[in-house]
Amino acid sequence: MRCKKAEGFVLVLPWIHTVIILNMAIDRLEILCDYVLMVDRYLFLLLTLNYFKMKKHFVLLNLFFLILVACNSSYEDIEKIPAVVNKYDSSKPTAASAIDPTWGIIDQPFILKGNFPGLVSGMKVYFGKKKAVLVGTNGESITGLVPKEPNGYNQISLVIGKDSIVPANLKFKYRQSRSVKTIAGKLGTDKWMDDAAYAGAALDAVTFGEVHYVATVAGQKNDNILMIESGWGNKLFLLSQDDNKIQKLSTPTNLCSPAVPSTRDRFFTTKFWDGDHTIYMYSKESSWSFVSAGVVVAQTDFPAQKVPSMTFAEDDNLLYLLDTEGRIAEVNLTDKSYKIYTTASKKPANIKSSNFGGTISGTSLPTNFGNWEDSYICYSKYHKCFFVTYTTENAIYKYVKNEDGSWTCSLYAGHNGPGSTVGDRLKDAQFTNPHGIVVNADGDIFVCNKGGCAWCSNGHVINRISGDAVEIVAGNAGSNGPLTNGTNPLESTFNEPRNLAIDFEGNYYIAGGSDRTVRKLSIE
Repeated sequence: MRCKKAEGFVLVLPWIHTVIILNMAIDRLEILCDYVLMVDRYLFLLLTLNYFKMKKHFVLLNLFFLILVACNSSYEDIEKIPAVVNKYDSSKPTAASAIDPTWGIIDQPFILKGNFPGLVSGMKVYFGKKKAVLVGTNGESITGLVPKEPNGYNQISLVIGKDSIVPANLKFKYRQSRSVKTIAGKLGTDKWMDDAAYAGAALDAVTFGEVHYVATVAGQKNDNILMIESGWGNKLFLLSQDDNKIQKLSTPTNLCSPAVPSTRDRFFTTKFWDGDHTIYMYSKESSWSFVSAGVVVAQTDFPAQKVPSMTFAEDDNLLYLLDTEGRIAEVNLTDKSYKIYTTASKKPANIKSSNFGGTISGTSLPTNFGNWEDSYICYSKYHKCFFVTYTTENAIYKYVKNEDGSWTCSLYAGHNGPGSTVGDRLKDAQFTNPHGIVVNADGDIFVCNKGGCAWCSNGHVINRISGDAVEIVAGNAGSNGPLTNGTNPLESTFNEPRNLAIDFEGNYYIAGGSDRTVRKLSIE
């Protein structure tokens, strides 16, 4: 029976060979013929085995077949990836003529067409100021991936060897992806929970009262978020995005907005209300328990009623505090000393001479400081200076620490009355009680345009200052309800946003104030 089945298979074998050969490429014909020959040999041996019923030698015959395959495996080496033909025309100048597509998003493939000499390793393609990752070139095109860049039209430029090329009217329209979502708290729900209820609770299961300050420190995969409610309360929370849990940390007093050094494994803060200001440090190493940093800024030297914020600059050993009368305290964390810098009109009468650093001067100085969470300071590594918001002036000021230790102050944006008008930062822009302020790596300044009150129409948005232009990147000017994240940031609504922080990926966290939430603004 087995012999008959094998004989039947041999009868149809020519048809099988024919179908296989006709469905393969002609350049593989020699290999296929060898394959057919090997199959025929194997079947011949199989028929012989069945005829003599030599089962015990079946393994040996299979081994013999493998030897036959090995003996016939010296096929032609066929090139699997053909060499790229260089289509560069040396008789024509180096040029870029078109890009495909003409608009898109981050990491989208593109083809730049033109005439390009050399290897891709010697080429650079820029979208505005951002360099693209290049994949390859064949002389008449360059392929690559679109980099992250400013929203809108960006000029395409090339550097090939020593040549720089800026093709006329060759621009790429970039579309940034943006979103707003709630990280913790519930929009509009004004309720502080019992301390025990926060322990280990999921971020989407908790509720808050007013949320005043946020900062970010390094986590495992995502940043941890610090959230502080100060003023009337005394609450400090660590929000872990890695495990979706919240932890309430102990506090020595009502705290101001914290400052995070470049190591991002700790943060510093101090007392919000008046009095002596002990500098406190929280670190991952100490399981986020506070300790004194060994420096106390005396009230006689720094007498304002409140200290809302602080920041680091280039040096992690120097911490800068700002009070609600425009004074700046420079704290040296290494030698435990400090210097006070102030305008002449705000110099404390009883300041200790060894603690006075000098006078802040300039052509434009703030005069109306307010007396609540009215002044926020941040440092810009891009601009090499400090920026300060003054709510009652509806303005942002620029502070420069000069090489000789003196400070210079100038108006940077706003001071055009309360409102939400965008446009030129000095000529047009209006802010209504600007609060928290941060600067990203590209030099864009983000500001919480808080608004005059929970029911007032102006403000309630997040502004961005890019170059000389002010725009709204999140929120709906003049609308603070119903509270929603919307389908895009400009359809979201805020209610007195207070403060901002940036994580390592360039996302923005917003202390929602009367929103009662911590929200995340992602602009790629």
